[in-house]
Amino acid sequence: MIKNTVRINAQGFNHARLLDALSAAQINVYNFTRGEKSREFAFCVQKKDLRKTFAILDEMCYNYTVAGFSRYKGFGVGLLRRLGLIAGALAFSAVIAFSRGFVWRINIEGNESVPDKVIENTLAAHNIKVGSRLSRFDSRALETALREIDGIKLASVRLSGTTVRVEVFESDQIAPPLNYSDVDILSEYDATVTRIITREGTALVEVGQHVFKGAPLIGAHRVDEEGNKIPSRASGKVYGAVAFTKSVTVATEWYERVPVWVKNYTVLGFFGLNIGKKPPNGAGYEIEETTQKLNVFLPVKVKSYKVTKTEMRKFTATVDELAQKTEDKIVTEFIDSRVTSGLKVSRTVRELGGGVYRVNVFIEAETLIGGI
Repeated sequence: MIKNTVRINAQGFNHARLLDALSAAQINVYNFTRGEKSREFAFCVQKKDLRKTFAILDEMCYNYTVAGFSRYKGFGVGLLRRLGLIAGALAFSAVIAFSRGFVWRINIEGNESVPDKVIENTLAAHNIKVGSRLSRFDSRALETALREIDGIKLASVRLSGTTVRVEVFESDQIAPPLNYSDVDILSEYDATVTRIITREGTALVEVGQHVFKGAPLIGAHRVDEEGNKIPSRASGKVYGAVAFTKSVTVATEWYERVPVWVKNYTVLGFFGLNIGKKPPNGAGYEIEETTQKLNVFLPVKVKSYKVTKTEMRKFTATVDELAQKTEDKIVTEFIDSRVTSGLKVSRTVRELGGGVYRVNVFIEAETLIGGI
């Protein structure tokens, strides 16, 4: 992990919108990675930007946790190594004696819409959580409880050693109830209207009509036979052809920090002592740290470190390769953040000098310009 940074694990869609929001708040993002599931991702920010980052994540309704902080060298390493032999023998003896009768880990799979926390809370309500006794484990009762969660159709709970493995099958997605507005629905873009879907209220535009941002699209009223406006609600969607432009500066030579090797370290904490080889830190090392309490009866914590050694390397590319890569990235972000059709893309490239170029990408597409 880069010095003075915090790594955040998050869940949610429309990653591009989040990155745009962080950029607009002048928050630098480092080491952005996607998880195994499409809604999972992780990134690093400076510690000084942590409060603003949390505020943006909360505002955009993302679930998130702090994965780890950048580390600094501690003191008393020699003393800890000497005391570690004695403490290690005590700790591992205690672990062998007590660990087999308790839950060490809960593994949840198959859920996309139902959060892990909801499932964990249901298990905890039936006395199954990390540190609980395995004598309380009742797979049938747990499966019945999980099926009562809104959104879960089937559930399987089984015990594998000291790990409780949960697999759920979610219900078919149910369409949300229709939403309405007590005021007129307005256009979010300058556009040419292509489609109008009115569920309630009165359409105020026609297909082929050009509208400006802020123009009323569907009125919160209906018209009687005599032409009088009767207050109502507005509900529907209006689509239009919209033009978008984005410019990016690229260079034919640049440097990137790339991984060289990855190693895992485990450190056992016992009565304030750390047993095990401490991972390296400093410039060029990225560290992901997780801590797990062994059980509720012993003051034993297991810290796991994933250490990635990185180095700066020089890369080169032709301007055509960079322009195509830039266009692909902008189009992908555009599609991820909007429901579109009829996509038309073009670009121009202008040389700024010194191997630096300005790539301008133009997109024309049909997208939702206003609706609820």
